[in-house]
Amino acid sequence: ALHVLERIAEPSLLAHVKSEGDWVGSQLRAISDRTSRVRAIRGVGFMWGFDVGEPAGDVVARAREAGLLVLTAGDHTVRLLPPLIASRDDLARGLAILEQVL
Repeated sequence: ALHVLERIAEPSLLAHVKSEGDWVGSQLRAISDRTSRVRAIRGVGFMWGFDVGEPAGDVVARAREAGLLVLTAGDHTVRLLPPLIASRDDLARGLAILEQVL
């Protein structure tokens, strides 16, 4: 447990989460601009949520079938919580799947 706490406190990990989290936010906004199915986006770092006009569980189910694990955070909110060590390529793959299922 101590090792995990030390790793989380490393400035390089925090910088990674900040920069890649900002990129995720910009990509989610771009996805929102390309589809009318996203009503709102909010988040910071690697914790993001977006509201959809359909039941969030339907989006989660389609994402799971396509190989992406996301979860609900309410009736119409889908939550993204990628691992803190996710690379830009990992994040891009996940966002591509997400856009496909939307």
